[in-house]
Amino acid sequence: MSGYLRSLFIVFIFLFICVYQSMAGLVVEREKYEKGGGERVRGTIYIQENKFKFFDEEGQFFAIFDLNTGEMIQVDNLSRTYSNTQADDYFSYYRQYALKMEAEMRKQLSELPPNKREQAEEMMKRQGIALPGGKGMPSNITYKKTGDSKQIAGYESVKYEIYSDGRLDEEIWITSDVRFQQEVDMKKMTKYLSELRSIEHSLGGNGATDAKAYVEVFSSGFPMKAVDYPVYGSEIVEQTTKVSKKNIDSSEFTAPSGYRKVQLKEMLHLSQ
Repeated sequence: MSGYLRSLFIVFIFLFICVYQSMAGLVVEREKYEKGGGERVRGTIYIQENKFKFFDEEGQFFAIFDLNTGEMIQVDNLSRTYSNTQADDYFSYYRQYALKMEAEMRKQLSELPPNKREQAEEMMKRQGIALPGGKGMPSNITYKKTGDSKQIAGYESVKYEIYSDGRLDEEIWITSDVRFQQEVDMKKMTKYLSELRSIEHSLGGNGATDAKAYVEVFSSGFPMKAVDYPVYGSEIVEQTTKVSKKNIDSSEFTAPSGYRKVQLKEMLHLSQ
């Protein structure tokens, strides 16, 4: 190779690296709404090198999660406070919260006259509501890969259906596009998302749900859309509307300077 060609080659490689670096990271725009309703809540996710930042259009709260370290940061811009904890501590807090909800609900039921208590329990049963906290009968969670596929925000996605005791509970559209795999360790993300789903079931009173079905679904790729089918009411849809590449500054994944650090309990109280 001549010196001239070698120089051109080096320049080309340099430009390629610069372009690649400038395009690193993903900006995922999403919206959530009740099917048939008019109001839509829009949010954004920054994804880069196994780090996530979640915020919505209102801008008061945002959350940061590092898959590499398990660190979770939650920020309230209004009070200028933030909490910093590990994912395991976050999950443990909500498990304990579910137990407290169960104890409070049992206390309220025990204070009712027998006939009123039976009526309340029957109403809860008809609505698919159980006492939360993980002591109830665990749900049998299964999944089905439907074979349906479509483009969502430019990414080929396939549909999975999640069933709880035989009832359609949720549909999840997954993309296995390599562009997400370049930024996200899917195995680590799967563990995190599956744990969240398990806790959601526990808060709903369904006991210690086996998360194997969710592990199978989330391990296949990145969730682009989810449709929740409640026992009563309209379906809730959360879907990706746009994905773009962007070199995201590392400061986006840290707590803002000058904010006061608070305990997780106080931060979660602010966001409720």
